[in-house]
Amino acid sequence: MGLLRIRLCTGPGTVTTTLVAKRLEGADMLVFPELVDGGYAALRAGASPHRPGDQFLSSFASASQTLAPYCIAGSVFLRQPPPRTSNTSLVYCRGQLVHRYDKIHLFRPSGDHRYFRPGTHIRTFRVTLPGVRISCGVIICYDLRFPELVRAMARGGLDVLFVPARWPAVRDDAWRTLLKARAIENQVFVVGCNASGEEGGWSYAFDPLGGMVFDSRSGPGEESHLVVFDLGRIADARGLHRNLNEAVVLRSGPRLRTVTARRGRGA
Repeated sequence: MGLLRIRLCTGPGTVTTTLVAKRLEGADMLVFPELVDGGYAALRAGASPHRPGDQFLSSFASASQTLAPYCIAGSVFLRQPPPRTSNTSLVYCRGQLVHRYDKIHLFRPSGDHRYFRPGTHIRTFRVTLPGVRISCGVIICYDLRFPELVRAMARGGLDVLFVPARWPAVRDDAWRTLLKARAIENQVFVVGCNASGEEGGWSYAFDPLGGMVFDSRSGPGEESHLVVFDLGRIADARGLHRNLNEAVVLRSGPRLRTVTARRGRGA
């Protein structure tokens, strides 16, 4: 299936600063952390929400034309349509918006509920590059703690999951463990792009067998990190057994019922 080259970026300066941006050339995708427009500190200081097409968001659209074919603009404080505001991830391909995801699970300890209304839709998007045709999805930070969200994407054909986050270092063990778990149970690549500084921690990537592909602790303080996926690992994992073919879906109602999913040939 080829290789996928991803640049994990710690902040927006990597696309707004020409000198830094030059270092990003050669990647297939640029990925940024949650609330790349300033984090919770900016929200508490009274930052205004962005609107589609403003100068800040346009810098990410431009990056997908000049630096890499795809750019996942982490997430931003977005207003669309008024008066609704959301914690939103926008994905651009060659200058065009191709995917939007609004954070569904709001983290109350950080005050998410004061600034955002939760999203209600999940979907995936296609990435098409020379020798690469895969299905990708995005969830945001706290969403990672809810496995049914990723499972729904996986049942729709997910290959690579991106998780922009502001996951503090004090809870790094949970962050790393949950990223790995989502990779193993859904047999997909998982990329956790974390913010740096007081509101963030480290970034990680795992393959569909749970092997760690990348750990940013080996390069602390760097503005971006290159992660390369051998997409053939997807077939390696699914060739052993197909988790999704064996999954039993639980549906809630007056009484909890089990509904057998598609059945494969066995584990």
